[in-house]
Amino acid sequence: MDNYLQHWGVKGMKWGVRRYQNKDGTLTEAGKKRYDRDISDNAARKKENRIDTSKPDPRRWVKEDTERKKKIVDSSSNLVKQAKQIERESRPKPVKKKMDLTNMTDKEMREQINRELLERQYNNLFSEDSAPSISKGRKYVSSILDKAGTALELASSSLGIALAIKELRGR
Repeated sequence: MDNYLQHWGVKGMKWGVRRYQNKDGTLTEAGKKRYDRDISDNAARKKENRIDTSKPDPRRWVKEDTERKKKIVDSSSNLVKQAKQIERESRPKPVKKKMDLTNMTDKEMREQINRELLERQYNNLFSEDSAPSISKGRKYVSSILDKAGTALELASSSLGIALAIKELRGR
């Protein structure tokens, strides 16, 4: 299998290194930008909905980032599900061929119907079912959608679990 999905975390991120806060509690450059953005967002809110920004809270920022990522992954997962549904609905369906009955007598029509019924009964009793022919492109797209859907569902559930754990810890 040549196609697979890899995730290596946040680019440039190191284990145990915080994004927004130094060890001594001061804000990093990213933390200062985030704090300034929070203040401007907070100022735009109604007075009763404002958040206390007197002390920066990197934990809240991480939680908000995780929630934002979960929303993105969930929306991507929904797009894949919609694409799968469209693919299912657009599959080719069998078309019945119509016969020209204007030049046939009643006797000829009965003979034709009886013949067709006999053929169907014979095929139902003795023939093997064959799978409908699906193009290579449709098979490839279907397999890609299945893999993408599985990956996005796993990412969404893991982000949901991470958010639930953070909520339980009270962070």
